[in-house]
Amino acid sequence: MSESFGFESFLNLEQSVIEALNGGGIEDLRSKELLGRYADQCQAEANLEVASNPESSEASNRANIKAGIKLAILYSKTEKYKAQAREALEETLWAAQQNESTLDLAREIEELLLNLET
Repeated sequence: MSESFGFESFLNLEQSVIEALNGGGIEDLRSKELLGRYADQCQAEANLEVASNPESSEASNRANIKAGIKLAILYSKTEKYKAQAREALEETLWAAQQNESTLDLAREIEELLLNLET
């Protein structure tokens, strides 16, 4: 499988989750399944990032924060779940502010929060 195919598949999954959340809502069985797959994919990417430096808690922290950002961005792209996006970003911001090595991610999250439509 090529890297571009994996990226396209991830984008297709993202779009499917957005459509499912906009259509059936978060309690819909299909939405739950797709959202779970998306979250699993984000975590798998975080795990791959950590695998390159398994001894570093800093790498693990950064990877998990990035996964949280991706999930929050997904929510922000829906019609109904912008409040969840804001909540997820605020929680992820708190985590990013706890370590000097992730302050760049904290600034990115702050920018996302400023641009988030409520």
